[in-house]
Amino acid sequence: MRQHRQIFAILLSLSCVTAAHASCGSSACAINTNWDEHSASKPGLSMDLRYSYSKADQLRSGSSKINADTTFNGEVENLSTVNRITTATLDYSFNEHWGAMLAAPFISRDHSHNLGPYTGSTPAGSETFTANALGDVKLVGRYRWELGDTGFSSAGVKLGMKLNTGRQDSLIVDNLGNSKLPTEVTLQTGSGSTDLVAGAFWQLSDPASSLSWFAQAMAQSAINSRADFRPGDQYNLDAGMRYAFSKSMSGLLQLNSQWNAADSGSSAALTPAGATSSGGNSVLLTPGLIYAITTGTNLYGLVQIPLYHYVNGEQLTVSQAFTVGINHRF
Repeated sequence: MRQHRQIFAILLSLSCVTAAHASCGSSACAINTNWDEHSASKPGLSMDLRYSYSKADQLRSGSSKINADTTFNGEVENLSTVNRITTATLDYSFNEHWGAMLAAPFISRDHSHNLGPYTGSTPAGSETFTANALGDVKLVGRYRWELGDTGFSSAGVKLGMKLNTGRQDSLIVDNLGNSKLPTEVTLQTGSGSTDLVAGAFWQLSDPASSLSWFAQAMAQSAINSRADFRPGDQYNLDAGMRYAFSKSMSGLLQLNSQWNAADSGSSAALTPAGATSSGGNSVLLTPGLIYAITTGTNLYGLVQIPLYHYVNGEQLTVSQAFTVGINHRF
């Protein structure tokens, strides 16, 4: 029973949190895979290590796929952004009600685009960006309570901070070897802001049934940011189910919805015509599997399949995303 509740708890904490959102396609889903975060558990420590990969290589305007405008003199968003994120998470349950989570991501990001205007099919030049650095650390506390007398259902709230710990000085290099800070602030591994994180969750898991359900809503908003750049507010709504195939193996299926407001400030991303080019909405389907290799130790893998994208202005959107990891409860 406890092993199944640990497996189910991953569903409650799987929310797609955008590290950055801009026309360069630097968005990446950083999935929180803390097993015991929402289920009743004994006091103690849980550790999680995961690797996430996403590739943004489809240019969009609104909800439509488009081709890049190669006629103007400047940056042409027509190539890709690849994100590789390794996240270490520590979670501590003080008792069945109170707990806290600390997540530290290390981000490897590669971005490339051409420069216009084109002469036929030949660009005027190209630029590449590479960053390998600590991202923004997140610290979130929680409180949960049982619903009814059966102990099958519970709800709770979360409150915490995203800290300004990520690097903000990585350089972009052109084909001639010249380097400079990129105009796209959100390519950096840190947003330059301190954000408030708040949310609520609900779960239903009957030990007599192999099927469990969850829902979670989260919001994130900058409370302290740079004078020239403030990341847009972010809202996530996730819902899904878990089915236990056996004592060791469970399948997951969830729907992740995300709304991002446009960034603001003089360094916020714009289209060549001067329109806002950040923020938007997305819906993703996320199937996955979890396997308990020993008591308290679980391997997992998830794939995120984009169902719908809507972006402000012109932005590269993610076509591939997956996460693998291991979790251990002490």
